[in-house]
Amino acid sequence: MSRISARDALEYATRDEFLKLYGVLVVGWVLTLVGQSVATGMTPFGFLLGTLVVIAGLVATLAAAVATLHKILAER
Repeated sequence: MSRISARDALEYATRDEFLKLYGVLVVGWVLTLVGQSVATGMTPFGFLLGTLVVIAGLVATLAAAVATLHKILAER
């Protein structure tokens, strides 16, 4: 097993492709939090809208996590 310097690891993790995936991950997480806040509203429409936003956030988060893992394993 070869040793990897901290500089090489940081350079690898901050490539343009990874930054886009990190952005999608953060947006998905924020959508999940916002959707949970909206879903706790008293109206049925707010609950439905919040639930849909939570689902969209979870899908975005899962997609970004899987894409990041795939990219790391594919470049190995």
